[in-house]
Amino acid sequence: MQQGRVIVEGRNLVRKFNDNVVLNNVSITCREGEAIALVGENGAGKTTLMNIISGGLKPTSGQIFVDGEEVKFSSSLHARSLGIAFVHQELSLLDEMTVGENIMMSIEPRKGIFLRQKEIHSKAEVILRDIGFDIDVNRMAGDLTPAERQIVEIAKAYSSSPRLMIFDEPTSSLNQAESERLFAFISRIKAQGVSVIMISHRMDDIFATCDTAFVLKDGEFVFSSPVADTTSDELISKMVGREFKTAYPPRGTYDSGRIRISLRNVCVGDAVRDVSLDVPEGRIIGIGGLEGQGQRELCRALFGIERFSSGDYLIDGQTVRITSPHSAIRQSIAFVPDDRKAEGLVLPLSVEENISTLVLDKVSRFGVISRSRLDDEVAQGIQELNIKVQDPQQLVMYLSGGNQQKVVFSKWIKTDPKILYLHEPTRGVDVQSKLEIYSLVRSLAEKGVSVVLFTSDMLELIGLSDEIYVMYEGRISGHLKGDDATEEKLMRFSAGVNELDKEAVEC
Repeated sequence: MQQGRVIVEGRNLVRKFNDNVVLNNVSITCREGEAIALVGENGAGKTTLMNIISGGLKPTSGQIFVDGEEVKFSSSLHARSLGIAFVHQELSLLDEMTVGENIMMSIEPRKGIFLRQKEIHSKAEVILRDIGFDIDVNRMAGDLTPAERQIVEIAKAYSSSPRLMIFDEPTSSLNQAESERLFAFISRIKAQGVSVIMISHRMDDIFATCDTAFVLKDGEFVFSSPVADTTSDELISKMVGREFKTAYPPRGTYDSGRIRISLRNVCVGDAVRDVSLDVPEGRIIGIGGLEGQGQRELCRALFGIERFSSGDYLIDGQTVRITSPHSAIRQSIAFVPDDRKAEGLVLPLSVEENISTLVLDKVSRFGVISRSRLDDEVAQGIQELNIKVQDPQQLVMYLSGGNQQKVVFSKWIKTDPKILYLHEPTRGVDVQSKLEIYSLVRSLAEKGVSVVLFTSDMLELIGLSDEIYVMYEGRISGHLKGDDATEEKLMRFSAGVNELDKEAVEC
């Protein structure tokens, strides 16, 4: 790739929090039309480095240059005025404002002291079209889906015509089609000379969009290579500090012959139609398909968040009525949701409080909590899942995404479930935490827990599942076992090709 002019450069950047060095002597160069993949485990220093480059943090030492001139950013707004925009993973939209108002925030056209509302929304509409998406700019941000919020965040960053755009896990909430539109947008702005940095744990994203890979580990630079000259295995090896062979543990050997869960012709309104499947004890059953084909509604109905409108739901051969999460928990069911911050955790509470939420009865006697038993339960949960936390009293909101997800798993494992429903269990999670979660899920299955895995990550679906059911337009379009599952077969079933030829039950 031809080297473009240097737009932004960081030299020998160091950042300390008290005596803790989180970034140590890191240098990075961003050139016109180049996309850099910034990769590493959670806690490797990626977001800290980008916050320094974009003016959100001041370095303890080191220098930043823009167009060859040293600058000392006073704020992220100062950096934005020099053409540096950061699309954060933690979304910052104001729910009480419209999509258009959020996109044009701080650059609103005015007439005197009055905002020009019509122009605000028309300009926001143009910006959304430029990045390849169509969202009603008059909608309230609080009504948006996670994917739509992500798109609006990107539009908001692009509204200032940046010369360097930084993306932190930009596809974590997007489906495949939305991701491909984002990739096309990134290709367009690269061709216009915009520099791009992408923080991502998804290897497919990196190889689809980036020119150079830049790896951090424990706050230090460890590796850089043109993307064309490296492989996902090599990058993962550099991130985790050891040779990477396979992300997925071997398929299970547990086989009691017992069917734990049976669904017979179940429907959830018009979203899920005539679904029948079996989940054996101690097996991992994957549910795949393109997003929006009924998987979310099926998953939530299984845990009692939504209701089955017809059909039979059987556990251990007995018909059950799961009408709420509370009734699901009584059936020894655990649920890891796709949005850990909204539904999996209580962010203002501590790690200890989150882990112990569902097991206070275990550590209580006559309604009085035993401090020593509570401490033991929490310490065990932290140790078993290798949760990186300074102290059990640390607020869970300050943990990395991977460690937050492990807190969610720990909370549910403490309930000793017989059934575990997983919805996008590794979304926004670093590579090392993914490996640990995969190993954990397989070990639970080997102990007899029946796992149902809902994931849009095709490789995860194939690598972790013992059997896979594919959904298309609310129905099961295909069923694959073990090594029979390939990406090609899954895509055919996901597109409705080879859809199972059977009569639908009217819902």
